[in-house]
Amino acid sequence: MAENRKRKNVFFIRTTDDEHKIIMEKVKASHMNINRYFINAAIKKEIIIYDFASVFELSAQISRIGNNINQIAKKLNQGGRISEAEISYLYSSLENINNVLMNIYSDVLESGE
Repeated sequence: MAENRKRKNVFFIRTTDDEHKIIMEKVKASHMNINRYFINAAIKKEIIIYDFASVFELSAQISRIGNNINQIAKKLNQGGRISEAEISYLYSSLENINNVLMNIYSDVLESGE
């Protein structure tokens, strides 16, 4: 009989006691056998994959802006003035951060469809 089975490939997974309990509760609530539950969960459930490159880029830009703000604050505290170029650079940096945030936002919306 096993030779006639359509599904002949086997997966083994390891779980903690807590994970096992949660999975079994979900299996019971689904009114499916465990095999059908895992197949549905693996094949029919969409997995969202996030591209963290945008997040790392955003983090780096925020860090650079923070450094620039600290330099400007130090300059102002010492009685200096800030130039139009420095202000323009900060605005440009904030605009770049806004663009990265919008890209992340649109990526999340697209992956949710």
